[in-house]
Amino acid sequence: MDINHITNKEDKLKLAKKIAEKVQDGQVIGFGSGSTSYLAAIEIGKRVKEKKINIIAIPTSEEISKVCEEYKIPIGNLTTNELDWSFDGADEVDPKGNMIKGMGAAMFKEKLNILSSPINYILVDDSKFVQTLGEKHPVPIEVFPSAMAYVSERLTKLGATSTIFRGMTENNNTILDTEFEKIYDKLEEDIKVIPGVIESGLFIGYNVEVIRS
Repeated sequence: MDINHITNKEDKLKLAKKIAEKVQDGQVIGFGSGSTSYLAAIEIGKRVKEKKINIIAIPTSEEISKVCEEYKIPIGNLTTNELDWSFDGADEVDPKGNMIKGMGAAMFKEKLNILSSPINYILVDDSKFVQTLGEKHPVPIEVFPSAMAYVSERLTKLGATSTIFRGMTENNNTILDTEFEKIYDKLEEDIKVIPGVIESGLFIGYNVEVIRS
């Protein structure tokens, strides 16, 4: 990621520095994805180096894993490590703290971290706040490649007005950017039960603490 081309960089850097201050020796921390998380990973790396503290990171993307490796932060996994807390960004956040995530196509691992962690910090600048989910972004949906046509048909029945193939995830699945007539409270659940859906970018009713710049 080119730091010089990150939008709202100053606000995101403030958030990155805030989250880095929470890092303590011996913690297992879930690292999110996206530009804010990227800056946060760098700031955490600096703190680990300067304070000579030891942590374990559970990153959600290859890009963040590379930052951890650069700063010599050991990488763990959810099978053998128990998270103390996690941080991540978001693409949209509504007044209830519901979110759309996954424009970076990493929502599967991001959701696993959030569900596995007792404390979750969501770092967002003011541009990410909306009154209603879906105002600025489609809902990314990770789909097993051979199920794309079937899933698209089922999404239409749930009120999808468009499903656009974006590309592949790090898990070698496809991403469908999906717009809906309305994002209702149970939509995340209804999407998830469609055979072929790996995960959606809807995060409705999760245990998160939103930190804004």
